[in-house]
Amino acid sequence: MEPSRQRRGRLRRGGPRTPLPLVGLIAVCAGIGVAYVGQVAHATQATYEASQLQSDQQQLRNDASRLDDELARLSATERIVQAAQDMGMRPASKWGYVAAHNGDVMITPHAVVAVNGAPSDSLQSLIAAIGGAVGLSAPEQAAP
Repeated sequence: MEPSRQRRGRLRRGGPRTPLPLVGLIAVCAGIGVAYVGQVAHATQATYEASQLQSDQQQLRNDASRLDDELARLSATERIVQAAQDMGMRPASKWGYVAAHNGDVMITPHAVVAVNGAPSDSLQSLIAAIGGAVGLSAPEQAAP
């Protein structure tokens, strides 16, 4: 008699086989992980930009404050009087006033008038108003 041969199971090379539903679960977990890392990177970038903008804003506030101080110093009456005297100017010994003329600033425009006395259309009225404002007189319309 022959010794009984034991049947050995075939072993696959490369490890055990992964069940198909587990592949989907791994893919979902990997997708969630990638999305999480992307969100963390985006949040980190946004935080960096916000802190940079706050730093820039503080620098601009400091510059504005410095410029306001310099403007106040330069526009001080004492400094202006002193600078004028350094250039050889003297204060006026006598004040003079000029009377303003009370008159119309803008001449009433001449509207183009149709035969019945009303403006022929709004475009012509607008053109006549603009022409009157700049000092041009409207051309007289010929009678039919």
